[in-house]
Amino acid sequence: MPGVRPQEDQSSSEVHKRGSGSALSNAAPLLVTLVAGLICYGLFYNRGLGLSVIGYSIAPAERVMLGEVPYRDFLFNYTPGVLWQNALLMKALGATLMATRIGLLGFKLITLITLYHVARRLTGRWAALVPVALTLAWLGHQQVFNVYPDQYLVLFALAALSCMLTYNETGRARWLLLCGLAIGAVFVFKYNVGVLLFGSGALAIVARELMMTRRIKSVARGAGVYLIGFTVVAGALAGYLAYNHALGAMINHFLHHAAEYSETRSVTLPPARVVLPAALASLAAIIVGLFVLRTAARFFGAYGAAVLGIGSIILLAPGKTALLNESAIAAVAYFPPLIFAGASAAAIWQLKNKERTAANWWRDNGTITITGLFAIAVYLEVFPRADFYHLVRVLPPVFLFFFVLLIRWLPALRGHLRTTGPSSNRVALLTVATPLVFLLLAGVQDTWAPEFDSGLHFRDNRELSIERGRGIFVEEKQAELTEGLVQLIQANSSKDDYIFSFAQRGSALYFLAARRNPTRFLWWRSVGISPEEREAVMTMIANRRAKLIVVQDVAATQEIQDFIGDNYDQIGTVADIAIYGLKSPMGMQKAESRQQETEGRRQKAEGRTQKGRKQSAEGSWQKTERRLSVVCLLPTAYCLLPSAFCLQPLPSTLPGAEYWRGTK
Repeated sequence: MPGVRPQEDQSSSEVHKRGSGSALSNAAPLLVTLVAGLICYGLFYNRGLGLSVIGYSIAPAERVMLGEVPYRDFLFNYTPGVLWQNALLMKALGATLMATRIGLLGFKLITLITLYHVARRLTGRWAALVPVALTLAWLGHQQVFNVYPDQYLVLFALAALSCMLTYNETGRARWLLLCGLAIGAVFVFKYNVGVLLFGSGALAIVARELMMTRRIKSVARGAGVYLIGFTVVAGALAGYLAYNHALGAMINHFLHHAAEYSETRSVTLPPARVVLPAALASLAAIIVGLFVLRTAARFFGAYGAAVLGIGSIILLAPGKTALLNESAIAAVAYFPPLIFAGASAAAIWQLKNKERTAANWWRDNGTITITGLFAIAVYLEVFPRADFYHLVRVLPPVFLFFFVLLIRWLPALRGHLRTTGPSSNRVALLTVATPLVFLLLAGVQDTWAPEFDSGLHFRDNRELSIERGRGIFVEEKQAELTEGLVQLIQANSSKDDYIFSFAQRGSALYFLAARRNPTRFLWWRSVGISPEEREAVMTMIANRRAKLIVVQDVAATQEIQDFIGDNYDQIGTVADIAIYGLKSPMGMQKAESRQQETEGRRQKAEGRTQKGRKQSAEGSWQKTERRLSVVCLLPTAYCLLPSAFCLQPLPSTLPGAEYWRGTK
């Protein structure tokens, strides 16, 4: 450059190169996260079909898109965030399953990047890839891309955690406002998780201010700003529902639903007998490891490598070690409670140390405490249904908290492993990596392996041919069921006709077949529905308002099927789901005639039965009278018997007759 010395030009060029290299190095882990997410999520975003979830999340979203209001026009067990999200997507991209999948793909990618961002500030840019890898290993239990509210709310929960961590570092109240707004968004998607997160955030504010400042005024100020942020979103939701005359219906339904749901739909953690083999194996490995560390410390690294290898074989070869494999996967359900319990015990033990002030303790442990509180709040969403479907969806914050704990304990572990020799750092890293590898392999076995057949081909390899399901791949059997039902409904009804489904899987047909639901029900067997509301549905059927009725053997009792038969004829069956259509006027007349004939025969049969009973009763009474007469005459006969012997001569053949005659 003119006016610049060659040495200066060369040094500035080197600085520029170092700056470019540094920027690329900083961005590399983020790029790895983005590419890995695109590959993993891209493999599954258009595969699989949960008919029940379509009926409960996508069909009502279409009703919202058409102007209906949740709780006022139909019952819904969650706050309506997922409905609004998918209604907007279908408004923009069309009423198809692919529109909702694209939206969920975007949400999951942004959630993964947010997880990386929070993990990076707590650990490091390359170490932050560990929780990302664990999240990608646990994609979802059997149903990866179903539109559950949990799939969306984790993003806002992580965003709220990031804001709270920034507030903890800076003390600036605006981050509390943003945290409250993010938790309000969680509340919009699922009210119970929003309430739990709000409580965890409030507890974090109180703990920080009391430990750092010891001033109630600071606690009140921080909590007030936090509350304002939450109230803005929650208040907007309440105002919208109140304006549309749906707020009271929502509160009433949630109260009934919560009580009944916890009683009838609760699912406990896996039984202890299932987890016992993995628990015993883990305990034995720990005990032997401690023995090796005390007696032959230099072999502890080799022992750790052996445990890692054997455990990996058990998890990746389920055929030969099915019992331990299933037990290890089931034990993951107990993994979060154990982590939370262990961390709580360690925190209490540290707080009892009188040599450390509360302020110093919070400076050292404040970030990990906040992370744990938010992870617990999200995890508690699994109760009262602690099944793997719920569990896997709320694991990312738990993975983050667990990894931060391991990083925090790593220096202390290195100190304890100094006796192993100069390789103590590697042994410590191996020890920390072992549970992480086991978690990752268990996720691959539980969520990835079932998606492929023995030849590593996707099980969901048949594209749906129905209009609203184009681009979605499912198994052949699932495709035949779905397409058969949709074609049967569309062939026997028009677009403006109403249909009603008693079958839970059949509720997806409202959306897939583009037919309207005349009731407030999404599922017939859903909890929180009053007897009056169910009676209203039966009245609707009696009034022949629905053109078609969908019935599954296990969803409707024989009484319901008989009730349907008065006005509907079965027009087709696909698998175990039957479709009933309205009877024609001639058919109704014939049905009424048959009903009258049946009623006449029933009355005649009852008449004959009553007559027979009367005759039988009379005959029984006559027999009873005769028996009573005989019984009454018996004493008289016994009394007259001696007289009869005296009045009549004895037969001559009897021995001693002469003595009776008085001849001797």
